[in-house]
Amino acid sequence: MDYPRSDTDFWNSFIKYVPQFGTENGLDLKTTNSQNDISKLTANVQSLISQGVKGLVLAPQDTAAVAPTLQQLTAKKIPVVMVDTRPEQGEAYMVVRADNRAYGEKACKFLGEKLSGKGKVIMLQGDLASINGRDRTEAFNDCMKADYPGITVFGEATNWDGAVASQKLQTQLTANPDIKGVYMQSSFALSGTLQVLKQRGLLVPPSDPKHVFVISNDGIPQELKEIAAGNIDATVSQPADLYAKYALEYTKAAIDGKTFQPGPTDHDSTIVQVRPGLLEDQLSAPLVTSDGATYGDVPSVKPDDASLWGNNLGG
Repeated sequence: MDYPRSDTDFWNSFIKYVPQFGTENGLDLKTTNSQNDISKLTANVQSLISQGVKGLVLAPQDTAAVAPTLQQLTAKKIPVVMVDTRPEQGEAYMVVRADNRAYGEKACKFLGEKLSGKGKVIMLQGDLASINGRDRTEAFNDCMKADYPGITVFGEATNWDGAVASQKLQTQLTANPDIKGVYMQSSFALSGTLQVLKQRGLLVPPSDPKHVFVISNDGIPQELKEIAAGNIDATVSQPADLYAKYALEYTKAAIDGKTFQPGPTDHDSTIVQVRPGLLEDQLSAPLVTSDGATYGDVPSVKPDDASLWGNNLGG
């Protein structure tokens, strides 16, 4: 398995789960870390091939540039399971990710309802070279246009970089001090966003008219704490535990020669055919809010819900 990076709480959590599920599947694991660098990923894959691996788990953040590597692995008949991201081209045995368009829609509906369909929000986008950044961005924008046309969205590309996100949030709040909502496309922007809001006297309880509603994506323990404390309002829990579990289960299945078809799974998800030769197991990712209410047509759970991976990380 090539880890995509180890500089975020989400990926560090994923990395913690991997040995457990490797053991459960009887796999002898070799791991590398490409540190969000596609040339490192390419080199790591060459090294793993030379060590005779029977299957590979990849999570490339640049989903276009991984195509030649996938082509090579297909030619060598080494099955690849993709986790978190989906390749623009090329084959994989299975893609394990949540429905990232649903993330954007859930964030839109939460903010749309909280703002009663009026006002200004800023979206701190991930990297638009990543299918995840594009899916979340397009779905959020489409949903706002269709359901909440009275809301103005300021989209800011941040390349999944917390410092860039903070600076762009500062700039937008200076130009538009009446911004009432923030959608962070992952927890990379959490500490910076809280800092900016605090500096501006906007880090106040939801009952205060000055409160800015903040929704994130990931479901890391810190987000759950901040929701309970009233500092942020919601997140969409991206299942780090299930990413590790099913990435390794599918790798074992690939090595054993099993095949899968589109349709419902036995673990509350659906396998969809994205295109010929590419199946994606879309795991569920619940909306988490302080009150556990339904927003638009989206049900939510409270931050202390025992089913959330962020409450079960231990250590």
